[in-house]
Amino acid sequence: MTFRLFISLCLTLLLPLPALAWDATSHRLSAYVAWEALTPAHRNRLLQILEKHPRYEQDFLDQMPVNVMVSDEDTKGRWLLGQAAVWPDLARSFEEEDRIRYNRPDWHWIDGTWMRGDALQGNVYVGVDPLPSIHGEAQGPLEHEEDVHNVVQGIEYNAGVLENPASSPAARAVALCWLLHLVGDIHQPLHTGALVSSGLFPEGDRGGNGIPTRFGNLHSTWDGALRNQPFDDTLRRMNSALRQTSPGMIDMNVDTWLQESRQVMQEFVYTDEIKAAVLRSERRRTSLPTFALDDDYLGTMQAISEDRISHAGTRLYLALRRILNTP
Repeated sequence: MTFRLFISLCLTLLLPLPALAWDATSHRLSAYVAWEALTPAHRNRLLQILEKHPRYEQDFLDQMPVNVMVSDEDTKGRWLLGQAAVWPDLARSFEEEDRIRYNRPDWHWIDGTWMRGDALQGNVYVGVDPLPSIHGEAQGPLEHEEDVHNVVQGIEYNAGVLENPASSPAARAVALCWLLHLVGDIHQPLHTGALVSSGLFPEGDRGGNGIPTRFGNLHSTWDGALRNQPFDDTLRRMNSALRQTSPGMIDMNVDTWLQESRQVMQEFVYTDEIKAAVLRSERRRTSLPTFALDDDYLGTMQAISEDRISHAGTRLYLALRRILNTP
């Protein structure tokens, strides 16, 4: 068996289906942080936009839990905004026609080689020279959906649809869902690059999907970082952090959000143990072991994830406030 064939077989056995972005808990947290900070008038406008969603009945009203349905209007409104933030992941499992119409798998992440200006690549290179950088288009309004190829452009495009008074009500509702979701996605470090090596991952490990852990893989481990934390306590800490933050101090440049996530990935996500194991597996032509991430790693991961999702919620609040204040 040739080495190339051996590696291909290893990858086939090793790599699971791509994980989603932050799990529903994390996307709801960022949306709830934004909701709590918005005025009642802004909240009502968001719900009015969302009511025009072409799948509003089946994906929103029909999915509302009974305990939320019998609650007060604010609780229902907050849940609906959280459902909007989760909705782009739901679109992955729609039946064929609606999946083609609404699912945009390339919008959730970005190639680690893609950059603008003096930005850093998002890839972690192990035993191999860096891949050439892809210099992305300059910032600016994107008029056509076909021009969107990654999470950065997805945020810019959907914000533009929301701001454009000529957009149809249905298009604005769908764009609101995507904006809520993608601002969360870009704050997930493993949506901004990958580990690249000469043998196992010559084209990247798909943002940690190729690194097995006892929780599934590295990507899914990060996606669910806050899943087992008390939701209300986590939300209170995030809301408190927003109240103590001056809006003028928040960087609203999408490229900055990307670089923050890439810095986390470069400095923390892929441990020296993981990098050494990749090199060892390639040298011995064996598959990767399952990594038992220790308590220090998991604790730091949770703290980083809470900070990233808190930032996402704060930036969502500011972005939505600006859009809603646009004549």
